[in-house]
Amino acid sequence: MEHSIDRNFRVKELIDNLPDIVISVDYPSGIIQYVNFNAIERLGLSIKRSKTLHDLSYFVLPKYRRKYIQHWRDIKDGILIPSIVFEAKTIDGRVIWVEQKNIYIKQGDTVIRIHAVVRDITERKRLEEEMLQAFYFSESLFLHSPYIILLYGNDGYIKRQNMTFRAIAEHVDTMIPNYNVWKDKQIQKYGIDLIFKEVVRGRIMDIPRFPYTVKMKGEDVTFYFSGKAFPYMRSSCETEGFVVMLEDVSARQKREEETLETKRLESVGRLARGIAHEFNNILAGISGFAEILLRKLSPDDPNRHFATRIFEAASKAATLTNQLLGFARGQLYNPSYLDIRAPIMYAIGATPNLHNRIIIKKEFEESEYKVYGDVNQLRQVFIEILRNAAEAIGTEGKIEIKVKYVSNEFLPAEVRKKYIKCVQIDIIDSGTGINDSIISKVFEPYFTTKDQHKHTGMGLAIAFGHIKNHEGHITVLRAERGTQVTILLPAIKEPDLAILKHPRYQRILVVDDNNETCLLLRSYFEDSGALVTISSNGLSAVEMIQNASNRFDCIFLDLILPDINGKDVLNRIRNFNANVPVFIMSGYDMSSFIGEHGNDQNLFFLMKPFNLEDLDVLLK
Repeated sequence: MEHSIDRNFRVKELIDNLPDIVISVDYPSGIIQYVNFNAIERLGLSIKRSKTLHDLSYFVLPKYRRKYIQHWRDIKDGILIPSIVFEAKTIDGRVIWVEQKNIYIKQGDTVIRIHAVVRDITERKRLEEEMLQAFYFSESLFLHSPYIILLYGNDGYIKRQNMTFRAIAEHVDTMIPNYNVWKDKQIQKYGIDLIFKEVVRGRIMDIPRFPYTVKMKGEDVTFYFSGKAFPYMRSSCETEGFVVMLEDVSARQKREEETLETKRLESVGRLARGIAHEFNNILAGISGFAEILLRKLSPDDPNRHFATRIFEAASKAATLTNQLLGFARGQLYNPSYLDIRAPIMYAIGATPNLHNRIIIKKEFEESEYKVYGDVNQLRQVFIEILRNAAEAIGTEGKIEIKVKYVSNEFLPAEVRKKYIKCVQIDIIDSGTGINDSIISKVFEPYFTTKDQHKHTGMGLAIAFGHIKNHEGHITVLRAERGTQVTILLPAIKEPDLAILKHPRYQRILVVDDNNETCLLLRSYFEDSGALVTISSNGLSAVEMIQNASNRFDCIFLDLILPDINGKDVLNRIRNFNANVPVFIMSGYDMSSFIGEHGNDQNLFFLMKPFNLEDLDVLLK
């Protein structure tokens, strides 16, 4: 008997000191038969003060109370809930999460008593909430990341993929079950499979940039990807697969290619300008001496034919040199104020394949506005466009050429502030039309849809370069029938500048290290009875002028000299004599130099190679 009492005492002592709340109530009366010390301390319960379930349920928060009481009522219908989770309020006003586990004592099939163990699970709920939030965050990051994320099994099949992957791959649901990364030829081609094998062995690996072609709307589209791959593990330390994160770097690849192409063109341009300068000096001598010879030979002289051919060949060579410089992103080489109709009409006559079965319809608007441009470059632009139009038409058709003057809003933004008007030239052919998919490529160098043995693909690329040189804009689009090319060029009124009427110069200084140019100018002026002094470098020329500032009636000055450049020579000349006419000569682009010295009314410009007619006009 004493042993039984002692054992009951120990059990009661154990239950009283449990960290959980232990309550025993009769059913259905709800009379509390027992509460342990923790229930008294945390909930303020005692058998003396709290005798029914109504007294007990006050610690259940109101939003759970109706459900809690409903569980109590359901017991009579045999619905026994082994555990309930809810929020409760302690005696000190704190809200905690609890889990109540119920033990039902029956008499036959009837519940007569409930023993409840109420455990504080606040910390567990907090951890669960954090884990749930982490899961939602990770899942959202996985699904909606801008990066492609793929989970592969060790067997190479895709286990999971995110929305970004689904956006660029067609027929994902039918493709994934049959796709195996270990069998992907493109992955193998660039060695990416070897990287994945290292990841399977447990290493984190960088994936270098590589191209990958996929089907999008029935067409092959090439993307460029780079990223990272890392092992996928669960509870075990063994790799169950690997995760691949890929970034679409196609736009970056394109920018880098464009930058590389720009640098390549700049290098070609620098080389071309250097070569052109030397060629222009030589051509100046060839064409100049040929022209002198033509002036000396009588019209019936049999040698005049050969001199004419020499002069024409030199002129063609000079044109080709300037075209090369234009493509290499030089600027304008022989600029003047042009009626845009002039190069258009020239192109109509000079374009091959414009036969009589192709009707040319012209709508030219009259205007006092002009284009400040290089006539040779603009001629070539219109020849290339008309050539393409004629080839697209074939045997019979029509080309419409429309010229109108519009506001500057159509010009590129960086050019708009300089001009208030622009001329718009529309050239519309009735040919087969252009495919929308290649419109973005037509101005690329070497791109052509024609026979590559007959076409280099440089025509429209050069035209594009020339239009950019003129601060204009060119577009190609599919017309209602055929193709339309639209060109926009800045248009301005020709300034009414007072042209100096020079007397015939008697004392002339030529500053140039090129012997052909010096001999040409000497021959030209000495035929008129002038005295020509030659200086092959800038410092000696400056010394001549400084010693006798009024010694020369005019000065011909090359911009590129072996000791100091022509710009420095000009500045020193102006310190001694602000009024002496100076003719700047160069085979390079002089647009920036002209802009710097635009206010000098006694400064003139000669583009090499020049001919005697240029001198006649300039010196009249």
